[in-house]
Amino acid sequence: MTDIEIEGLAEAIQKYRGASRKLGLAMRETMRNSLNVLHEKVPPYPPPPSDSTYRRTGTLGRTLGSRRGGGRAGLPDIYRVTGSTKNIEGAFGTRLDYAPYVISDDDQAWMHKGRWWTMNTVADRARLKIKKLWNDLINKILE
Repeated sequence: MTDIEIEGLAEAIQKYRGASRKLGLAMRETMRNSLNVLHEKVPPYPPPPSDSTYRRTGTLGRTLGSRRGGGRAGLPDIYRVTGSTKNIEGAFGTRLDYAPYVISDDDQAWMHKGRWWTMNTVADRARLKIKKLWNDLINKILE
């Protein structure tokens, strides 16, 4: 799991505490927009090794809501926003049992290391845009 920490959110929540329903809706929308950014930042499949005879099915990409060329193409297996204004979380990913061996930093199999991107790669590609979404919300609240 990869976390993207947002600085200043606690102060904005404190200021907005009297309008918690409105704040909750704004935070849920910002989290959904953050998931959309992750979704659009899924990279393309790397080229297969030159000596590979394995025929790719595209299942990993489809379960991430992507195609072999990357980006968005449907919904991923895991795409949800949960929690409240005190602890809102977004989840994006796949339920494929073998996915960690391909795209996890911690569990990636040796044959994929250095060839396949990981979910941290997706988060890194999305980080600045997601932080901007949350900073825009914080600035709007603090105005």
